[in-house]
Amino acid sequence: MRIIPTVNSTPQDTCQPACQRIAIASIGALVVAGILDIATGESLSMTEHSPASLVLVLRSLDQFCSPLALVCAVLAALLWFRGSPRFLVWFDFVLVLAMLALLDNLAGLIVSIFEPKVSAAYLLLSASLVYLENITVFVAYYWRFDHKFQDRIARGEQVHPAVMFPQNSLSSESMRGWRPNFMDYLFLSFNTASTFGPTLPVPLRASMQIGMMIQVTIAMAVLIMIAARAIGLIG
Repeated sequence: MRIIPTVNSTPQDTCQPACQRIAIASIGALVVAGILDIATGESLSMTEHSPASLVLVLRSLDQFCSPLALVCAVLAALLWFRGSPRFLVWFDFVLVLAMLALLDNLAGLIVSIFEPKVSAAYLLLSASLVYLENITVFVAYYWRFDHKFQDRIARGEQVHPAVMFPQNSLSSESMRGWRPNFMDYLFLSFNTASTFGPTLPVPLRASMQIGMMIQVTIAMAVLIMIAARAIGLIG
């Protein structure tokens, strides 16, 4: 009897073509988030001419995290194309960096609104960039914590997903083997940031519920407090 040696499987080995496309799209979302983060840092640097010490500290931290997150996101994409088994570990590292950079930008925005002399136009631009960054980062977050369960369900395993999409509850034959695509996660992230909570997709696991609470908190801070301050300055 011929013995076939076992090899370590990679995320690419167990992924269908549709799964592969959404994986690389999620990496692309982190690359876009890194670009938005750098743009936000530049915009924040123009909000006031004499920033406080705390603002300078947050900017210094952002100047370190932003380029690092972008470079690491590009490296994660290269690891994916090479079929490296360390891809998911590296992806998690990039996701943590992106989250830290996003929270740092949010903190910089909040501190900036208390400055007596602040440029309303750049403050509003910074708030808009953070809002977009919030959406792109959490697209990758939702994919990371949900795709593994969706993939197992599509293969016929009896597990529940991290997010219950409407398609998961349909018993139609056309839904057999269904997996959420990038647009499903983008729709989820956009709605969570815009409506301050989930709409049709329902979070079932703690990782997804925690992520949504963080995203809603960031969105509320940007859309309500900071945007209102900027509009007030314009008026």
